[in-house]
Amino acid sequence: KNYYATYTRDLCPDCKARLKRNPLRLLDCKKPSCQSAADSAPRSIDYLCPECEAHFNQLKRYLGLVDLPFTINHRLVRGLDYYTRTVFEIQPEAEGAQSTLGGGGRYDDLIEELGGKPTPAIGFAAGIERIILNLKKQDVSVPPLPRPQVFIAYVGDEAKDEATRLAARLRKKGIGVIEALGNKSLKAQLRQANNLGIEQAVIIGEHEIETSTVILRDMTTSLQKTVPLDKLEE
Repeated sequence: KNYYATYTRDLCPDCKARLKRNPLRLLDCKKPSCQSAADSAPRSIDYLCPECEAHFNQLKRYLGLVDLPFTINHRLVRGLDYYTRTVFEIQPEAEGAQSTLGGGGRYDDLIEELGGKPTPAIGFAAGIERIILNLKKQDVSVPPLPRPQVFIAYVGDEAKDEATRLAARLRKKGIGVIEALGNKSLKAQLRQANNLGIEQAVIIGEHEIETSTVILRDMTTSLQKTVPLDKLEE
């Protein structure tokens, strides 16, 4: 608000109203006079609290683990006011392709505001017609979604990183994978795999990280064996 106070005269009527109730929305205005002011606006990333900065750095690290390219857009603002922390949009790689294919973000406070319990959440919306148009333009064929064959469980932060890398690697080879989320115990993770009817579980812990191995567990017989990480697909 302090920054835009010197530009009030140049703002469009909509942005003058937004300045009072939601100044971040000014960054997304398409009017030339408002865009000029937005170009020099302070970057929100430079004013993160320690907790949000740690969360953002962790998110970038996870994207790197799965080789997902991304660009930080300091002017990206979603249209609704309930988002917290991260918002995102998905863009096609092909030059000249239709713009934004989808977008979303976190809304960790929304459920509580609606009367529910505090619940971390994330959501997104996608333009199906636009996605189909870009797939056709790039001549991309979409293979059938594979049935989940492997459940990846882990113990510890380093093991979580390795689980994320491994899940991405297996998916690129057409293997259906479900990776455990959150900080559940190993027992709870394996129970989830069992409930999902997945026959094979991969377990990664500190010892497996040190030895570049994984434990491969048959969920039907409960038999398990240690396998070198680079031989797992075999």
